[in-house]
Amino acid sequence: MSIVKGLIDRIIFTLGVLLFMQAPHFIDQYEQRLGGYYQAQLSHLQRYQQIADQQHRGSLSALIEEFESSNQRSVQHTGKNIREIDSQVQQLKTDVDVLANNSFVSKLSYLVTTVKLDIAQAVIKSFKPAMPLSTEAVICGLTGGVLLSLLFNLCFSFPRIPSRKNKQTKKNNVAHAKQRVEPTIMRPTRAV
Repeated sequence: MSIVKGLIDRIIFTLGVLLFMQAPHFIDQYEQRLGGYYQAQLSHLQRYQQIADQQHRGSLSALIEEFESSNQRSVQHTGKNIREIDSQVQQLKTDVDVLANNSFVSKLSYLVTTVKLDIAQAVIKSFKPAMPLSTEAVICGLTGGVLLSLLFNLCFSFPRIPSRKNKQTKKNNVAHAKQRVEPTIMRPTRAV
C-alpha cells in the first residue's frame, strides 16, 4: 500500500508542477487580451472625443451631458453608453498598467482580486499550455507541486478509526496469543 501511496503522491506532485507552471503563461495571455480590449474601447471612445473636440472644446463630459439631457430616449442611452465606456477605459488603463509594470507576485495578486471573468474565460477558451522555463514558472510549478502533495498527504495521514470488526479481530488475536503454550526445551538425559 505504501508503494501505491508513494506513486500517487509523485503523480500528484508532477501534476501540480505542470499545472502551476502555466500561471505565468496564463497571466501573459490575460495581459495581452486585456490590452487588446483596452485598445478597442479606447478607439471607440476616441470617436466621441473627436466630436467633443469639435463641439464642446474637448470636454467629453459636456458631450455626455448634452446626450443625457436630450428628450429622445435613444440619445439619452447613447450618453449613458459613452459614460460607461469612459469609465471602462479608465479602469482598463489601471489594469493594463498594473499588469505591465509590476512584479509577478503583484500581477498574480492583482489578477486574483480583480479578474475580469469575461476576459479570463476568453483566455481559457483559447489557452494552449506551454512549458515556460522562466524563474516565475519554475517557482510556481514547485510551489504547486509541494502544495498538492502536502494536501494529498494530509488527507491520507489521519489515523483510521477502527471498525467494530477490526476491534473484534484484534481482541481475538490478543486472546489467542495469551493462550499459546511456550515450547519447552528438552534436555538430554544422561544414562546412569
